[in-house]
Amino acid sequence: MNKIKYNIAVSGASGFIGRALITKLIKEGHQVFGLVRNKITCYDPIYYKNILVEDISKNIVFDEKIKIDILYHLAAKTHSKSNNYKEYYDVNVLGLKSLLNILKPLKIKKIIMLSSIKVNGEGFLNNDNYYSEMSKNNPLDNYGISKLEAENLLKTFCIGNNINFVILRPPLVYGAGVKGNLKKLMYYIDKNIPLPIIKTANNRSLISLRNLVSALIIVALNDNANGQTYLVSDDLPISVENLYKNIAIIMKKKLFLIKFYSLFFKILLWPFGKAKLVEKISSSLIIDNAKIKKDTEWRPAISLMDDLKSMVESRKN
Repeated sequence: MNKIKYNIAVSGASGFIGRALITKLIKEGHQVFGLVRNKITCYDPIYYKNILVEDISKNIVFDEKIKIDILYHLAAKTHSKSNNYKEYYDVNVLGLKSLLNILKPLKIKKIIMLSSIKVNGEGFLNNDNYYSEMSKNNPLDNYGISKLEAENLLKTFCIGNNINFVILRPPLVYGAGVKGNLKKLMYYIDKNIPLPIIKTANNRSLISLRNLVSALIIVALNDNANGQTYLVSDDLPISVENLYKNIAIIMKKKLFLIKFYSLFFKILLWPFGKAKLVEKISSSLIIDNAKIKKDTEWRPAISLMDDLKSMVESRKN
């Protein structure tokens, strides 16, 4: 464990990943400042302080007396019902710009930004291709486009102000306290609701919450990571069908799958202009995580089943 203790600010502190990261940072003895809309009271006040932020895309009041060594930027707009680019841009780009402007006089030493594999794209139609740090950027939706723009903003700011930075691009994150589609999936399995699935041999890389947290901490403390953008994932990808089956096994529930060929789904969704969605959900998305393992001591030590168990058990709390 690192013996040097740092003052660390975390945007998105109340989120799924933010809470897990803060818990680990406090356990290692660091002083943490959470940028939140509502106060978090579950942490030891000796090691944790709230900094209230009403809207990250607007001006943020920050006490310049507070010394910040490291910033984790986790706050992001990940979903929008209207899929309006401005909604993503206001939070993911303007929000970051606002945050960087107020942090500038604090002489921060390092910024770690959580981006997304969606900056690279939505995957491939077979299991032979994969994403690595050598892959070109090819965001295909408004969220991915906004995250790429945020990455470029961060790089320009940090280089211009002599601040170290690291960017991580994870795929889907699973673990205790998960929200979104995985939470819905567990609900459907629990209620014995049949799940439609496309007949495909696809594989997709995921990352355990605890593996991601360890990567976030290691790149912050390792100078070899400075200036790098890393693709991070668990070592082994998994098919969507096997993911569903493993979750059902842990939940001790019977899984009801309705399998369709992709052509059927394309025909079904064509009138709604969603035919391309079939390619997206039936594609493979495999990540080569070799570079971060080469540059640092990070290894994805938590197994898929271990954090799927944590995910299922957290539903009961």
